[in-house]
Amino acid sequence: MPRIRTVKPEFWEDELLGVMPRDARLLFIATFNMADDEGILRWTPSYIKAQAFMYDDDLGPKEVDQLMRCLTDTGLIFPFVGGVAQQQMALVVNFRKHQRINRPQKSKLPPPSTGAWQVREMYARRDGWVCQLCGGEIPRRLVANDDHNLWIDHIRPVPAGGTDHPSNVRAVHRVCGRSRSAAADEEGFIPPAGLAGIEDSLNESLNRSVNDPVKESHAPSSFGADVGTHGEFSSMNHSLTEGKGKEGNRERKRTPPTPRQSSGSPTVTQTGERAIEDRMTDAFLERYARGNSYRRRQIRTVIADALANGTDSSELWRALEQLGETSKPVTANTLQFAFSKIRNPAGASNVIALASGQPLPGTDTTVSGWAAVAASFDSEDSA
Repeated sequence: MPRIRTVKPEFWEDELLGVMPRDARLLFIATFNMADDEGILRWTPSYIKAQAFMYDDDLGPKEVDQLMRCLTDTGLIFPFVGGVAQQQMALVVNFRKHQRINRPQKSKLPPPSTGAWQVREMYARRDGWVCQLCGGEIPRRLVANDDHNLWIDHIRPVPAGGTDHPSNVRAVHRVCGRSRSAAADEEGFIPPAGLAGIEDSLNESLNRSVNDPVKESHAPSSFGADVGTHGEFSSMNHSLTEGKGKEGNRERKRTPPTPRQSSGSPTVTQTGERAIEDRMTDAFLERYARGNSYRRRQIRTVIADALANGTDSSELWRALEQLGETSKPVTANTLQFAFSKIRNPAGASNVIALASGQPLPGTDTTVSGWAAVAASFDSEDSA
């Protein structure tokens, strides 16, 4: 059943969508309505024709199939074969990032199986190749240390009733996924010792990408031919695919927080200097976390986005101090407000200071001034 959805204003300004055929853009909007609350929909030319182009006689199943391939080739839609009946399905990749679902309903359609490597990489691209538990970068190709490789974590574990549906799935490091069960809750998650040396794994992954750009990251498993797309997601104005500001962050080197050890465990020294966004996040939380409900992942994301946009680190820290001292949440909007206060302090307003004894400018003084000018003209005429 079609559902009411929203379209962001950035949609019309996006450069990737701008070079697509007009009917492909219309079809992409139509997928919002056809998808369920998980972003899953049926994906056959005859079904799409009947739902989105029922009155367009110039578009047949063949033409509709070409429009569908346009969306899958750009990574906006992920096609897969699912269910016992092996139906042709598709997933709007970043559906939950851009649709606010009021009272979401359980999906009646089968999700893509996380056992397929294409599905795991699709979720990794959706999450920006960032571990959703520790906030560190995930190697894009298999590395020797298996603890650092991509792992799919279920927010609600499968034994407890969780499913493979997109809202319950996130990309993490393998060692982080295995360690999450040891934490009392997600906020109390401690980055495990196995993350030490992640920088070497990231360098190894980068070198392999440069030397062997065609080779797939993960060994394929048996799965349908229409499982997914190849290549990276386009930026979609940093909004429709990776999320606002993500593309810039991906180009910055990410390093996860320094692993902390429980009592009785040997100390592990992490090589290399930690990323500035991690150090700023730790410094901010150390100073202002007490008595406030700050979330590490959100603060780090805001800091990383600001740095990726070229913000000076010293100015960024001054803005964070203003937010922390007033116990305001750290978001993109509150950070911009703090920047405006820094760049336009109260003493530098547009109020002009008058000399002592000088009357305030107003209607009376203006009228009296012009009256004096008129009187001087009258005196000249009389002379």
